[in-house]
Amino acid sequence: MGDALRLVDANGNRAAEGLRALEDVARFLLDHERLAREAKELRHAVRSALPAAAVGARDTAGDVGTAITAPGEMERARLGDLVRANAARAQEALRAAEEGCKLAGLAAAAAALEAARYRAYRLESALLARLPAARLAAVRLYVLVDTTLCADPAAVAAAAVRGGAGAVQLRAKGLGVRAYLELARRVGAAVQQAGGLFAVNDHADVARIVGADLLHLGQDDLPVAAARAVVGPLCALGVSAHTEAQARQALADGADYLGLGPMHATATKPHEPCRGPGLLDAVRGFLDRPSYAIGGLDAARLRELRARLPHGAAVAGAVCRAADPAAAAAELAAILA
Repeated sequence: MGDALRLVDANGNRAAEGLRALEDVARFLLDHERLAREAKELRHAVRSALPAAAVGARDTAGDVGTAITAPGEMERARLGDLVRANAARAQEALRAAEEGCKLAGLAAAAAALEAARYRAYRLESALLARLPAARLAAVRLYVLVDTTLCADPAAVAAAAVRGGAGAVQLRAKGLGVRAYLELARRVGAAVQQAGGLFAVNDHADVARIVGADLLHLGQDDLPVAAARAVVGPLCALGVSAHTEAQARQALADGADYLGLGPMHATATKPHEPCRGPGLLDAVRGFLDRPSYAIGGLDAARLRELRARLPHGAAVAGAVCRAADPAAAAAELAAILA
C-alpha cells in the first residue's frame, strides 16, 4: 500500500500545481472571477480527496523521475499552449492518483478524484473558450474591411459578423496612426458587440490600446515575439505567409494563425505575386493552427477552392463591395460550413 500511496501523493501534487496555474490564468490574465474561483475550489477539492496517509509516503529524494524531461517543457509560445499543458498535467495526474487509490483500496477517494478529473475537463474548455486564439478554430470566414472598398467600415464590419463572419480585420493603409486608432475603436466595438473577433492590421500599439482580439502582421511588420511583448498574451497573432518557408517560420515563431496567399490577383495587394492553391497543398501537411486562404476570392472561386482549404478563407471585396454585406457574408459562410 505504501508504494501506491507514494503514487497518489506525487500525482495529487502534480494535479494541484496544474490547477494553480489555470487558476492564475483566470485570475491575472483573464480577470475572470468565476473561473478563478472554480479552479481554486477544484484545487482544494483535490487536496481534500487525497488520503491523509499519502504525504507520509512521499520520497522526493528517491524519485527516479525528477530528472526526466520532455522536449518543449520549457516552451510556451502561446497562452493556449500554457492552458492546454497545465490542464493535461492536472487531468493525467488525477487519473493516475485515482488508479493509485483503487490499488490501495480507497474507493471513496478514487471516486472523488474521478469527479475532479471531469471538472478539470470542463474548466479547460471554459478557459479556452475565452481565448481568441482558441476561438479561431471555429472561425471559417474572416473578412477584411478595407477603407478603400467601403464608405462605412463599422457598418460593413457589423453586417459581416451578422452574416456569419467569425473575425473581421480593419485594413486602412492610407490612414495615419491616429486616424487608424479612432477608426479601430469604432469598428472594433461594432465587431465585438456583434459577437465577432476584431483584428487590427499591422499596428501592435493600436491593438493593445483598443483591446483587439487579433493582430495581423505582414512579412515586413514586427516579428511575432516583439508583437507579443506589445499586445500581451491574450491577443492572438496572425502572420501573412506567401511561401511554404514563411509559413513554417511563422508557426515556429508562435503565430496563432496564418493568412495564405494571394490565391488570385487582388486590388488591395497588387505588388504580391499570386501563389494559387498550390500554396495550400504545400502547407497542409504541417499546419496545426487555423489558416485563411486570401486574395481575390469571391463565392465562385471559393466553391472551386473549398476542397483544398486547410481551414478557412479571408475575403475583402466580396463583402465590402456587396450591396448587402450581411447576405454576401452569409453566402460565403455557407460555402465554408
